[in-house]
Amino acid sequence: MIQKALALAEELQGQIEANISNSEKEFHAKMQKLLNNPKNKVMLIELLDRSFRCKDKNASFELIEYTLSKYGIADFFSTFEKFLLFSFLNFGKFAPNLSVPFFVKHLREDTKAMVLDANPSVLEPHIKKRKEQDKITLNVNLIGEEVLGEAESKYRMQKYEEALKSSYITYISIKITTIFSQINIIDFNYSKEEVVKRLDYLYALALEEEKKQGVSKFINLDMEEFRDLELTVAAFMESVAKFDIKAGIVLQAYIPDSYKYLKKLFAFSKERVLKGMKPIKIRFVKGANMESEETIASQKGWELPTFYKKIDTDSNYNKMLDFILEGDNYKYINIGIASHNIFEITYAYTRISEAGALDSFTFEMLEGMSLQCSYQLSKMHDLILYAPVCDEAHFNNAIAYLVRRLDENTSEDNFMRYFFNLKVGDKNWNIQKELFLKSLEGIKTLDNTTHRKQDRNKEQNITSSYESKKFSNESDTDFILAQNRVWAKEIKAKYENLKDYDVYPVIGELDFKAENLNVLEVKDKIEDRVIGKAYLAGEKEIKQALEVAKNSKFTQKSHDEIYQILAKSAKLMRERRGDLIGLAALEVGKTFLEIDPEVSEAIDFIEFYPHSLEELKKQNPKVKFAPKGIGVTIAPWNFPVGISVGTIAAPLAAGNVVIYKPSSLSTLTGYMLCKCFWDAGIPKDALIFLPSKGSDISKYLLVDEAIKFSILTGGEDTAYAMLKANPTLLLSAETGGKNATIVSKFADRDSAIKNIIHSAFSNSGQKCSATSLLVLEEEVYHDEEFKKTLVDAASSMAVGNPFEFKNKLGSLADKPSSKVQKALDELQPYEEWALKPKFLEDNPYLMTPGIKYGTKKGDFTHMNELFVPILSVMKAKDLKEAIDIVNSTGYGLTAGFESLDEREWEYFHTHIEAGNIYINKPTTGAIVLRQPFGGIKKSAIGLGRKVGIYNYITQFLEIKQEDFDDHLIEDKFSKKLAQIDLKEAQDFMNDLIKMSQSYAYHYKNEFSVSKDYVNIRGEDNLFSYTKIKNMVLRLCGNESLKDVLGVVLGANIANIDLSISYDEQDVSMIERIVQSIGAKVLFLKENKENFIKSIKEYERVRYLAKPDVNDEIYKEAAKLAKIIIREKPLLNGRFELLNYFNEKALSISFHRYGNLGIRAIS
Repeated sequence: MIQKALALAEELQGQIEANISNSEKEFHAKMQKLLNNPKNKVMLIELLDRSFRCKDKNASFELIEYTLSKYGIADFFSTFEKFLLFSFLNFGKFAPNLSVPFFVKHLREDTKAMVLDANPSVLEPHIKKRKEQDKITLNVNLIGEEVLGEAESKYRMQKYEEALKSSYITYISIKITTIFSQINIIDFNYSKEEVVKRLDYLYALALEEEKKQGVSKFINLDMEEFRDLELTVAAFMESVAKFDIKAGIVLQAYIPDSYKYLKKLFAFSKERVLKGMKPIKIRFVKGANMESEETIASQKGWELPTFYKKIDTDSNYNKMLDFILEGDNYKYINIGIASHNIFEITYAYTRISEAGALDSFTFEMLEGMSLQCSYQLSKMHDLILYAPVCDEAHFNNAIAYLVRRLDENTSEDNFMRYFFNLKVGDKNWNIQKELFLKSLEGIKTLDNTTHRKQDRNKEQNITSSYESKKFSNESDTDFILAQNRVWAKEIKAKYENLKDYDVYPVIGELDFKAENLNVLEVKDKIEDRVIGKAYLAGEKEIKQALEVAKNSKFTQKSHDEIYQILAKSAKLMRERRGDLIGLAALEVGKTFLEIDPEVSEAIDFIEFYPHSLEELKKQNPKVKFAPKGIGVTIAPWNFPVGISVGTIAAPLAAGNVVIYKPSSLSTLTGYMLCKCFWDAGIPKDALIFLPSKGSDISKYLLVDEAIKFSILTGGEDTAYAMLKANPTLLLSAETGGKNATIVSKFADRDSAIKNIIHSAFSNSGQKCSATSLLVLEEEVYHDEEFKKTLVDAASSMAVGNPFEFKNKLGSLADKPSSKVQKALDELQPYEEWALKPKFLEDNPYLMTPGIKYGTKKGDFTHMNELFVPILSVMKAKDLKEAIDIVNSTGYGLTAGFESLDEREWEYFHTHIEAGNIYINKPTTGAIVLRQPFGGIKKSAIGLGRKVGIYNYITQFLEIKQEDFDDHLIEDKFSKKLAQIDLKEAQDFMNDLIKMSQSYAYHYKNEFSVSKDYVNIRGEDNLFSYTKIKNMVLRLCGNESLKDVLGVVLGANIANIDLSISYDEQDVSMIERIVQSIGAKVLFLKENKENFIKSIKEYERVRYLAKPDVNDEIYKEAAKLAKIIIREKPLLNGRFELLNYFNEKALSISFHRYGNLGIRAIS
């Protein structure tokens, strides 16, 4: 039979070659040229992707011109097209209002064979010609990506309705993501019910129209990514079971699970037929979302759901055919063989013919890809062409399809790559024949086991970083998988009605009685029901905690011992993931989908921080690291698991004792996560759980000199109060943000809206990283379609009880503040509520999203962080003004930018003032090592160390080095120092020379480079440093000449403006040495009072006097929330230079629908 199929393949190919038209020959030659040079595809995708976005014709011309000049005029263009392009480039700039529409129209013309014009005057005659002359049916796909809101899904439903009612369209394809916008896979049943409702309507309408028109109306349900497979099949079966109608669904052979679903669908169809109903149809395809699947798998840390090798996909395709042709299976189902591979077509045709099963099968191809082949095939048997259509106004919707189609057809192992110049018997013919035969051979050994096997019900067999000596991020729960949704339901059952969860302070082995402590009742936010009590430490207990901490022996443990215990803590946290999710959902009102990544982050922190110290030790073998002592961490409620664990794990990994004060709004969760540490072996005198009033912590704890550092995630007011209580406190604080996303006229606007909705409204806007400002370039601001889609997407989000999984937003953790009330009540004459927020069920915790349009620079909602789901929309004339609007808030935590023009990316990230910068991505959801988190300006207090990166742990360590390592390079200052012959400097001159060389080495290799530690597909995640504006060293008399010169070297090598402020000290020797080595320093003779007045002018202050809470310099710095650097300069530049820099995390999503563009070939 195989030989017969091969002979038929030769015959079919011969007929194609003999009958192919000249126009198709030209098309084939053009396609072959496109394939021969990979840059051609990149250029074509960029042109398609960018030419249709912007309405400003001058700007569009400039971007098209830039794209063409970047790649050159590709050789796949015809001579006439090259002439047109040449004319466009040379003369188009003079009349862009004419040239750009002409160019865009021509580009649209170039794709019209693959994406048909939806205009009935064009589409109707085309469909009729195909049917009447060519005997070919068109499967009309009203093209479009997933919808963002319910108004848009209604519009799509209306379009499907019009198609079914039309007299000339008989066969349509739809996708579940276009008929329901709020699929929430964790609530599978709700999502299925909503999809089924809409399918029911369409199937009923199809039946009605069949009767009215007397022609068959066929609805085919397309398949998208793996995430939609189970839901699409389940919704299809439930809905179509109600109708005696011909209807179809697609299965993708590149997903191993498709074979299981084929059997399921076959059993369903057979049962229908045996009842006297019509069979269903399954369209077999290979799968066109490979690039997207690879990108999702890489970003999520999940297994790739598809086969790893193309030949396995081919084997599965034929294995699926084998199943249908077993016995009389084909009698109970219809199958569409969708392929352009001539060998597969003729093999299937031969087998089907011999089985006498032709009536159960159709052959299917893509409209516009291989016309002569389709004509020849239509003569052999029934043929259907898959025909995407769209109107001119929505051509942007076609871009994703065209990108995927180009990717699929140009991949190395795809038959279509070789189709255009194929000749019987030539090299490519023989290669493709052999591949086909191998795919048949591979059926015997093909493994169809699913690749996605994560199961939260089972123990996670994950190797810790302690054992592997490598760090990799923890994967979030894959709720696409049924077993994990069952697990979620069990958490819901366990925690939804939890009560009597009472917690007490945990201070070593001390025992506390309820009657001696103040009590805080903890209530859930939906039912206002008491779920537990938190007993609070007062003055006596806080002082006891301090004494217990002082007597802890934990600081004497070795790093290896601590690392082992922390590895066990991470293991327990994996095991208790469900408990942490359940309790946090109940206590603070977050949804499961919001808390689950938090638990992953918490595990990452525990695994990463000891690993980071180990790496630093390895890289700096001469450095001695020792714990600082006792630290206090004050945690927030909005990330009750992730941030709490991070601020506990880092100091513990450094060997410190930690006194942890949870937020009063998340005390129960705080206790549960501490148990993961205690149960793993962290002593209760090393991690002290101290629920209490914040003011009491400042009053009784932070004032003690035994407290060596404190970590805060919270409001500015809290930070200032802490520093007022103890001006010498080494505080590392993240204090919020007024974050913005800027949308350029060159943005993919639908993608931008998707990212904005997540950034602004996930966790009800209660993230310090949330986008609360949306700054739109003028064209986008006035784009009514953009505004409508944004409002539709936001208003479609379900808000409510986090234990009802359909809800995308849970509750607020606290009642709205006076700031929020002001933002709700006050509206400037030029502002409007595009979407007014509401409080549901008279519950002050259930707030729906709000969008305020028209806010201007300096307005209340421009300048103030609100921490609720309110988005203020502002207008900017251009990117420069937009950045100015954002920078003027004074905050600098996160910032987002949406644009497809990479030149704008560069300008944005070098001018925006923020610690975490996101391009074409949401501004929330930082991941350890991928996007280390932390801000600048008003968003941070401390010394600029981000969480989740190698430098963070250094804040909690005493760093000493007595000898130099080999990380040295000669620099201009070390050369000059070597020439100085100064008696007073003889003892330490060699040290200074090597300090200079060490600083120069690390400046070059650490502080001047961007590093991507994770290499996620389709993303750049770049960690780098930005120089501080300036530094002042205030002399106190304690510093040696070597200390002062060390600071001079550090500042000059880092190219930072340094001032040395002094009063009565003799600085003449310092000045002489500074002059002789060519360093830049501003010497300022001023008394202490004048220096104190000038502190506000400096970004960093260095002062080596013994810290004293009564020192006016410390008091003034505390008022300004400046943390004084009080350590002497270090010998090692890797750690010393941290004082001269802030840290920056830049995350760019550069893929387009999974396609990597030029990166794939460079």
